[in-house]
Amino acid sequence: MRVKFDINTKYSCQIGYPLDYSCAAYVHNRMYEIANLNAICLAIELKPEDLPAFIEGNRVMGMSGFDITTPFKSEIIKYLDECEESSRVFKCVNHVKWVDGKLVGVGLDGVGMGMAIARSGAKIEGSRVTILGAGAVAGPIAADLCKRGASSVCVINRTKEKAEYIAEQLKLLYPVKTYSLEMTKENLEKMAQKTDLLVQCTTLGAAGHKNDYKDLGFVDKLPDTAVVADVLYPHTSLLDKAAARGLKTVNGMGMLACQQIAMMKFRFDVDMPDSALKEAEEAVCIAVAMRDLRLAQKK
Repeated sequence: MRVKFDINTKYSCQIGYPLDYSCAAYVHNRMYEIANLNAICLAIELKPEDLPAFIEGNRVMGMSGFDITTPFKSEIIKYLDECEESSRVFKCVNHVKWVDGKLVGVGLDGVGMGMAIARSGAKIEGSRVTILGAGAVAGPIAADLCKRGASSVCVINRTKEKAEYIAEQLKLLYPVKTYSLEMTKENLEKMAQKTDLLVQCTTLGAAGHKNDYKDLGFVDKLPDTAVVADVLYPHTSLLDKAAARGLKTVNGMGMLACQQIAMMKFRFDVDMPDSALKEAEEAVCIAVAMRDLRLAQKK
């Protein structure tokens, strides 16, 4: 369906500052098209001090809701009437909608990765999970895996205090065993032996970044049945090493694509067909290419 821009058109938007690097609006609009919705998502660069006025304007205009990126993922929480518990605890909300005049928020980063891992055929229920990193997406991803039945979660981070916080919160939210360790060669190798599902949540190995894991020897310590997931895409040295060992791998593209499926369910209560996942991956690839071209032209 082409957007009709009539009285029934459902308007949403993405907000952030700056917003040049983001490509979510394009992907959302592609999902709306696939679902045959009379809806459109607009990208709006919003200065932090204008957030309260924007929320009120959004409400008055009758918009369906909005998506959130930096720097609003935690700031938005105090304006919400309802917020999914783990999203609130880990201060990471990236989708909100209006429901009977109330602003409802959720973070779907963790849902996206959990769904991608589950769709890969990996067994999450009863698995021993190790999370590498304690940044913005680490807590939500760990929380979603706990919801899917993980038996234990170990968070490993360079700053142990951040890992401890995530582990402590998970223990309060879910009936799982949790651990926290400093990221050292010895700790990585020790935990790898007891890991069924390893999820890499740092920027180490990201395209364009010089930093990477100095030693990937811990990958050799993983069980032969282990699954290795990475929030980065399409390939990282960690994923390449795991694949060379014959281990099942999941990259960040699956996380982004599955997040679109979850977004459609959250915002419009639409269950997307399995075929939409491939469409979502293609939309993400196109959007990223367009973004990179746009940024290159500005240099």
